Amino acid sequence: MSATAPPPLFILAAPFSGASWLAGVLGRHPRLYALPQIFPCMADSVGELLDLFALSQLSHGDGLRRAVAQLAFDGQGEAQIAAADAWLEARRGWSTAELVAWLAEQVAPRRLVIPDAEMPLRPHELQRFCGSLPQARWLHLVRHPWSQGCLLAAWLREQLFVPVDFRDHAQTPPLPEPQLPWLRSNQNLLLAAGDWPAAQWRQLHGERFDTDFAGSLAGLCEWLELPPLARADLDAMAEPADWLYARMPEGPLRGGLEAEVWADFAPELEALAAQPRLDAPLPWRRDGQGFAPEVRALAKRLGYS
Repeated sequence: MSATAPPPLFILAAPFSGASWLAGVLGRHPRLYALPQIFPCMADSVGELLDLFALSQLSHGDGLRRAVAQLAFDGQGEAQIAAADAWLEARRGWSTAELVAWLAEQVAPRRLVIPDAEMPLRPHELQRFCGSLPQARWLHLVRHPWSQGCLLAAWLREQLFVPVDFRDHAQTPPLPEPQLPWLRSNQNLLLAAGDWPAAQWRQLHGERFDTDFAGSLAGLCEWLELPPLARADLDAMAEPADWLYARMPEGPLRGGLEAEVWADFAPELEALAAQPRLDAPLPWRRDGQGFAPEVRALAKRLGYS
């Protein structure tokens, strides 16, 4: 990073644990600049990343294209997205770490914030990418597996494509099982945390924002060495829907954030998700089973009951 660009902050979490929402909150702070998900850990070079995006059945590339369009061409419309595509093609030889450094320099002196709910699923890519950014900050965002599971299971049931490793093959037919990505992501992040000093790695329960929004933000800002929050800053951060990337753009792209940000969940489902349990049958399973023993054990280790 250049002398003017603070090391970036990555918000790492299991899918549907609030990483994109928290990015929207932090993106409203005057000294931070949050991006959509850009998935830099998926490849070593920009060219490899673009090739993976082209093969994906999901909209993995939309966040990066929107970010480059906004930062390099001042908008996210069709013309700016086309210019961003050409810009990225011309830099296929860059490493993804160089790409992150460029993004950080564009928003300096603000600190770049990047949410990512897929990096935690890939331990080798997580370890390699973390090593490429030795000064970065890493926030492990946690959500109760019941709350995460209720929302993710409902969303997965409506999708034509569900990753194989999101399905429970002990059931016939194999059905989406949100315990799997929750367990894998949090196990990988706890393992990665052991390689970092406390000043660069922090764990935070997303539920704390529901009970103490101001206090949770104050602690996070102190960790990021930001001054105490002014009332106006706190009010702005309470409106993540006004974040630059929160709304679907008018151009050709329809992605970049986790689907939970834009999903229209039924009030009954949201109420169910807000009453977490570790010892009850799971509402998304047909067999009446509860959490797997290893999920319950990890949830208790993380402070849930």
